[in-house]
Formats: sequence, C-alpha cells, structure tokens
Amino acid sequence: MPDLMQTLFDYIIDHLHETYCLQTKRAAYSVYRDSLSRKLEEQLTEEQTELFEEFQKYSNQVEMEELYAMFLAAFDQSAALFSRHTA
Repeated sequence: MPDLMQTLFDYIIDHLHETYCLQTKRAAYSVYRDSLSRKLEEQLTEEQTELFEEFQKYSNQVEMEELYAMFLAAFDQSAALFSRHTA
C-alpha cells in the first residue's frame, strides 16, 4: 500500500474507527464473544490453549485485513465518485 494510503488507514483506525463502531452492535457482540472465549479457555488443556491463542491471533489478523479491504473499497469508491463530478 502506498505510504499516503497507509497513513490514512492508520489515522482512521487510530482516531475514527471506534467512533463508527459505536454506531453498530459491535460492542455487544464483542462482550458476548469475549465471554464465550473465556468460558472456552477455562475448559482447554495447555496444548489446546496454545492452539486457541494461535487461532485468536490469526482471527485478529483476518479482522484487520478485512478492515483494510473495506478501507480500500471505500477509498476507490470515493475516488470514483469524485472523478465523476469533476470531469
């Protein structure tokens, strides 16, 4: 990703993302997910816990990549809308 786009993405994640998440059911789902995660972890063996932690790590990376893809889509659509009105 070009540096400018990375800077924009980082700014959105650091300063705007959470504000927009508050307009969704994300917080409620997160609380429930975290509760289930704790309950599951309590039942796991040490080996299973390591595997579960690795699963969570990659799940978080997938979530970040989905955010990145959404950012790219929104950026492209914004650019397309802007170019239509300036031509």
